[in-house]
Amino acid sequence: MPKVTFGYDIHKDAWSWVLIAQDKDCWGLDWKNQVIHIPDELLKKIIDNEQDKAIAIISNYISNNKFLDYKKKIIDAEIQSLKKIWRSKEITFFDRLKILTVKTIYQNDFSCFFTTGFMCPYNIDDSPNWFMTSIWKSIPDHITTICHELLHLQFIHYWKDEISEKIGEEKFEDLKEAITFLLNEKEFDDIILIDDQGYPNHQELRRQLSELWRKNRNFQELIDTGIKMLS
Repeated sequence: MPKVTFGYDIHKDAWSWVLIAQDKDCWGLDWKNQVIHIPDELLKKIIDNEQDKAIAIISNYISNNKFLDYKKKIIDAEIQSLKKIWRSKEITFFDRLKILTVKTIYQNDFSCFFTTGFMCPYNIDDSPNWFMTSIWKSIPDHITTICHELLHLQFIHYWKDEISEKIGEEKFEDLKEAITFLLNEKEFDDIILIDDQGYPNHQELRRQLSELWRKNRNFQELIDTGIKMLS
């Protein structure tokens, strides 16, 4: 049975800061709000350096931050609380995700790492793939984030290559983000307490796909229609 484990890693935390700071395309969100935790001088260094050098700079900054031990205590407490709640829903969620996508869960071990930033990226370059949640979220927010990222990873694994060949990687990313409206549907209403809001740029696509879903609840047809809409 697939399982999510939780942890904190300074290098991965630094990676998440750099990833968001160097990519200003937040699908309609204000980028400045996503990097507000990064001092201006440090933000300039991230932008001015290659990713590996920037990660090293941020890793050093986080490691020497006077609040690191305090944040680690908070993260440890959050992990214990989150783990208890997530375990009560984990099997149900993975079963529903498998039924939804009509695909087996593609890997058994997922790691969820905490970030001290605000955005929660995933990593598909490492094996096994992993994702992040933010120290600043509530437990219900964490649950929505976990489900959001796991849906992403499942969708990427089975559909990214095929869809990217048809409409390009950028539009695949739009579709990937849009279909997280599914987490707000009845299939997950006993798991998700805080709705998945999606990004501003995808709201109309989410609305149209949601209308289609409520007519037939067929995932492949939903994806095929999404491809046509974005073509």
